[in-house]
Amino acid sequence: MAGLGKARVLSIALLLLTFAAGVLAGVAWRGNRPASPPAEEESAEEQSDRDGRRLVIDEVGLEPAKRAEVDEIVRHYRATMRALNDEFDAAFEPRRRGLVRATLDSIRSILSPEQLATYDSLRANRVRGRNENSDSAGDRDRGRSDRRPNR
Repeated sequence: MAGLGKARVLSIALLLLTFAAGVLAGVAWRGNRPASPPAEEESAEEQSDRDGRRLVIDEVGLEPAKRAEVDEIVRHYRATMRALNDEFDAAFEPRRRGLVRATLDSIRSILSPEQLATYDSLRANRVRGRNENSDSAGDRDRGRSDRRPNR
């Protein structure tokens, strides 16, 4: 039975590490996306062109009045989705940060002093590199409320 308990603990630990890696990859991906102007400033057609994808509605051949209605619907959707994303981030960001911190602390706890020094140095360099990349993006990212700060 003791072997089964160890296997269960190991499985849970691996699952948590996999989850943390996924979260960190998601944060890195989200942070590297190019900035986009607010949806209110461009039509759905302009947005679909900018994304390199066309909306299915673009294939229908709408007259201008209907197109304006579709644009308004899409603007409302995007604004609502942004609000939902903000709400989601506010609710789960503290838990995500806690999980990441706990994972990093667990990793640090098993390292030798020499490994710990190397690990901390490498992590500091990586964070510094992310901050430099963020700064080199220039004004593109300034004022974006959907961008999480670098950690």
